[in-house]
Amino acid sequence: MARREEWQEQVKLSLLLDKWLDPACTFWTATDPVASSVTSGAMRKKRGVKPGVPGVLVWYRGKSITIELKSWRGQCSQSQRAVREALLRAGAQWWACRSARAAMWALRKSGVKFRTIVHEDGTIECWQQPKLPAWEAPKRNPHERRPRAPDWEPGAAAAEIAKLAAERDQAGGGAFRFGARHPELVALESTY
Repeated sequence: MARREEWQEQVKLSLLLDKWLDPACTFWTATDPVASSVTSGAMRKKRGVKPGVPGVLVWYRGKSITIELKSWRGQCSQSQRAVREALLRAGAQWWACRSARAAMWALRKSGVKFRTIVHEDGTIECWQQPKLPAWEAPKRNPHERRPRAPDWEPGAAAAEIAKLAAERDQAGGGAFRFGARHPELVALESTY
């Protein structure tokens, strides 16, 4: 359950980052740290792939910001905590987030400016920082204590992904454009 929960938040975050980050001054990528086989893992290790690298890397006007998305009940592994220390020594910012909304909040706290979207009809859309419950607030230190999360509802996550994808699809002529729909997103939407 935790992997699917984390994956759904990663899909939501991908859609939010594509929508709100300005590509003129920001670059972001997701990492895929899980090897598909023992052989693949051994080859990655030989090539220098480090375990524990955060799932999302963002560069904004010379700043390096890393986001480790965790499931609502997930904890950082020992290798993730070690990579956090190395990233902090190198000058990067590191956040552990339990949701896509929390990751966006962390980026704002890191000084990232989100774009203003002007739609074809002239309406303006700005990112609004959500009020997050205490369990969902992003944290800079994996040892910070947080209250327990409420029970997770997979249907709610799928509905939010579908809403974000629909917004992306409808934005065809506005001030921003998204590429083709991700096959994984289509498959996820069809399972709920």
